[in-house]
Amino acid sequence: MKNTGKWLRKRFTGKSSLPHYSILLIISLVIAYSLHLGFWKRTDRIIASDVLHYYAYLPAFFIYKDIELEFVNQDPDAWVKKMWPSWSPIYKNVIMTTMGMSIMYAPAFLTTHAIMQLSGFDDDGYAPPYRFGLIVGGWVYLVLALYFLKRILLRYYSHGVTAITLLMVGVGTNLFHYASAEPTMSHQYSFFLFAAFLLLTIRWHEKPRLWDAILLGVVSGLITLVRPSNIIVGLIFVFWQAGSFTDFRSKFKLLKNYYPHLLVLILAGFMMWIPQLLYWKQVTGTYFYYSYGDQQGFYFNNPQIINSLFSYRKGWLVYTPIMLFAFMGMALLWRKNRSLFLPLLIFSVVNIYIVSSWWAWWYGGGFGLRAYIESYVFFALAMGAFVQYVLSWRFAMLKLPVLLMIVSLIGLNLFQTRQQYFGSIHYIGMTKEAYWHSFLRLKPYGNYYHLLTIPDMEKARKGIYEYEPFIKPAE
Repeated sequence: MKNTGKWLRKRFTGKSSLPHYSILLIISLVIAYSLHLGFWKRTDRIIASDVLHYYAYLPAFFIYKDIELEFVNQDPDAWVKKMWPSWSPIYKNVIMTTMGMSIMYAPAFLTTHAIMQLSGFDDDGYAPPYRFGLIVGGWVYLVLALYFLKRILLRYYSHGVTAITLLMVGVGTNLFHYASAEPTMSHQYSFFLFAAFLLLTIRWHEKPRLWDAILLGVVSGLITLVRPSNIIVGLIFVFWQAGSFTDFRSKFKLLKNYYPHLLVLILAGFMMWIPQLLYWKQVTGTYFYYSYGDQQGFYFNNPQIINSLFSYRKGWLVYTPIMLFAFMGMALLWRKNRSLFLPLLIFSVVNIYIVSSWWAWWYGGGFGLRAYIESYVFFALAMGAFVQYVLSWRFAMLKLPVLLMIVSLIGLNLFQTRQQYFGSIHYIGMTKEAYWHSFLRLKPYGNYYHLLTIPDMEKARKGIYEYEPFIKPAE
């Protein structure tokens, strides 16, 4: 107890404690809002929508002992709301998504499953305790992600700057929504993996160690298993600390000298994919399989970049405006730290292009453009540069308006999170008129629903974007 007290006093006293208070505040707000919502009590939440695909590997393997999902065929009516398998070329059920999220869920699932078996309760994998267990697991990943991000930011910024930046990311963006209201979606898990990846990248470049290279491979493999298009995270590793021609030469020499580390990294990443490849071979007849089919893919010749960033329907910077400070910070990094600027710029450009090229550029339901959430780890470095610049101003009268704007945008994000819950920010149908009609109004009113439009999904799958009037379902 005495040593525990010393540990707590060391971390929660003085200026060095500020980032810890930020993390404590973020996770407290997330937990409080999650408990307030109580979504684990509802069958249409937590294990629902895309999560039905992400999660399916776990009950299929550990409970029903049937990875081919034949039990679904035996009683399809009982499973229609629990599993949505596709039909493979060799006429077997196949889970549409890769198994990365099931791996991430596994600690929470296995813990809950063990408790359920010991207690003698229904252990079907879908009961409320399983849903609550997944929520708690998400909280753990969020704490770890914020801790990793804190360690990253402290390498470049003061404790005060780090604390403010953590708050901007944790409660000023739609990460908050996906950590509390939709905690089983992939984004806070990818946020954790990106934070681990960046911390390991920094550590390896500071002092190349074989163990860090192995961990980088494992984390990279998980990143791509969760979302294959996130393979571009490798750009951060390749261009890290390369801000000039001289830096490029030094970086090439470093990679050349430590090429065994790179081989081990690649091998570790590939090892993470072996269970997936074996699963695909068993249920599809081939080691590599695109389970989304011809109807869902990327249109790289028609990226919706403007819509992705600025559309009232789901535009990233419309619903997460605090990220504008990150772009201002990028300009500061260009002037003061190009070895950080260049990898962030290259990744950001490629990531925006890929994200905006997906056939459903709005990425289904939810709040804001969720596909950018994991990249907040990298943008936090640019945010920190902006906050540091503002705090360096001599006159408080100049700092105060900017700091108040930051606080206001955090408040706006929390309020709009509630608007999304009540429906005054529609999950897919927002327009400019609907947005301003509902601005700062918690619940829908008046002719709000007449201002919404819905994408024509069939045309969107062909890369054609047209929108139809919203028809409110009968209550």
